[in-house]
Amino acid sequence: MKASKFIVLVGGILGILAFFLPIVTVHHRGATASVSAFQVIKGLDTVSVAVDDHQADVALASSGSSAAEAKDGLAAAKGIVFALFIPALILAAIGGRGVAKKKFGRGAGAFSLILGLVGLGIGALLQSAAGGESGIGIYLLVMTGIAGTVGGLLALVKPERAAVAAAA
Repeated sequence: MKASKFIVLVGGILGILAFFLPIVTVHHRGATASVSAFQVIKGLDTVSVAVDDHQADVALASSGSSAAEAKDGLAAAKGIVFALFIPALILAAIGGRGVAKKKFGRGAGAFSLILGLVGLGIGALLQSAAGGESGIGIYLLVMTGIAGTVGGLLALVKPERAAVAAAA
């Protein structure tokens, strides 16, 4: 189906946009702030630099190992936040490739379906973890999952062949 590649592409773009939009609203001491994944990554970079500064100031005594453990923990948290958006990046790449090549076959449909289901799972987990404090970014991640799943199913049911193959 001709629309499936565009559905997957738009879904991937929505997922990429979700990285920069508020994921969750945080309430602390009477103040409310919306936090995006981009802000989390930048915040972890800032904390990581502070850990590096602390590690340089303190001799490698007993606190040296705890600073290294903190830095490892921050790197792991940063990796997890990035991993949440990998399905959206791959969906955008698959959809973009389909638009560029003017075909979207069963292989692209199968990958889109799988990544869409993974995206739906990630969105559902984030939604349940955020409770009532979820932001627009989580809803866009869920929409990314839906778009990947629908586009993948459409491509599996009726794949779009290349224009050369159709003419032959």
